[in-house]
Amino acid sequence: MVKKKSKALRKLEDHHDYLNRKVAELTEDRKKDRSSESKAILMRLKKTKLAIKDAINRAKRTLTK
Repeated sequence: MVKKKSKALRKLEDHHDYLNRKVAELTEDRKKDRSSESKAILMRLKKTKLAIKDAINRAKRTLTK
């Protein structure tokens, strides 16, 4: 029996995948651009990505109960 994912969980996972691609892209760009602005943007994206990962884990725990 296959469980369906909720729309909110799917949306969180899609956003996490998007942020993962952006972080990888900015990390590659950081090899050339070492400004403090690019570092701040990268750190903000990484923190957001981590927060979304935590939200995904909370949603998964809620759905499995």
